[in-house]
Amino acid sequence: MENHTDIETLLTKYFEGKTTPPENEQIEAWLNADEEHLHIARQLNTLYLAVDTQHITKKIDTEKALDKVKSKTKVRNLSWWGWTQRIAAILSVPLLIGVLALYPGRRQPVVTAQMVEIKTNAGMTTSVLLPDSTVVHLNSESSLRYPTFFAGDVRQVELNGEAYFDVTHHPRKRFIVSTPHHSQVEVYGTSFNVEAYGNETPISTTLIKGSVGFIYKNNKGKFQKSMLSPRQKLVYSPQTGDIKCYVTSGESEISWKDGKLIFNDTPLDEVLHMLGKRFNVEFVLSNKELKGCSFTGTFTHQRLERIMEYFRISSRIRWRYIDSADIKTEKLKIEVY
Repeated sequence: MENHTDIETLLTKYFEGKTTPPENEQIEAWLNADEEHLHIARQLNTLYLAVDTQHITKKIDTEKALDKVKSKTKVRNLSWWGWTQRIAAILSVPLLIGVLALYPGRRQPVVTAQMVEIKTNAGMTTSVLLPDSTVVHLNSESSLRYPTFFAGDVRQVELNGEAYFDVTHHPRKRFIVSTPHHSQVEVYGTSFNVEAYGNETPISTTLIKGSVGFIYKNNKGKFQKSMLSPRQKLVYSPQTGDIKCYVTSGESEISWKDGKLIFNDTPLDEVLHMLGKRFNVEFVLSNKELKGCSFTGTFTHQRLERIMEYFRISSRIRWRYIDSADIKTEKLKIEVY
């Protein structure tokens, strides 16, 4: 490979399994030329499997990396490493021992699927491009586990938290989202939102377009499937096994992915739940009579204090911060009264 463009192009094709036998020989020759080349390939493969390759290749200066190899500079100083630190999530990728392993002599590369886990911190969101080009937006305090490539006739991911999926249609490969409490969303090429936190009930699925089936354990302890139509929201209670379906525009349920909060005659407890996720705070509703209140409004990238002041002015609601004994280990608490 004569220059960094050849390296980038061939390595990308190689990770996708699209190289020809002569190209494989070129790559193997390059890997065998220097031990650091193998290290570079492993690092590139890790990033390729975890995030959008197009974003990565725009940031990689392979020629400069090779110059650093020649001068014995450690590869971890490559400029693209700083880019990965800006991902608004905790990215857990297994070490590539077994992902890009070579037999003795490094003649035949073997790639096996590993699980990648994306986690978002409290009050943060991120987006993920899956191996099949499905786009996932991950909400606050959520995690998504998925394989580095989908084998067989099922594309299955695991969600704990809230996410919006824009699934790439594949007529022969079902897409399944596994959630806590033994429930699943079976997808047929569609856009939908799922909220399924392991420590919270209920679980909800909102279908924007396409078709999904929600598989759950009913109140008789048996699994059954309920199909959703666009603009429907299904709410499932794992404790009772009951489900309820509502008609919705979907705006309120998916507004978080665009940095918005949209309330449309939304009950106060649901409003506080959404605000708690967005701003990483815990609300204490001391005046139970306020549960009957509902709110309508749209907030885009506004501070929590401004939103709460809007509620105070437009209703009889009052609020205040509650002092915490250890602010480092607890969420900020707000009393609503």
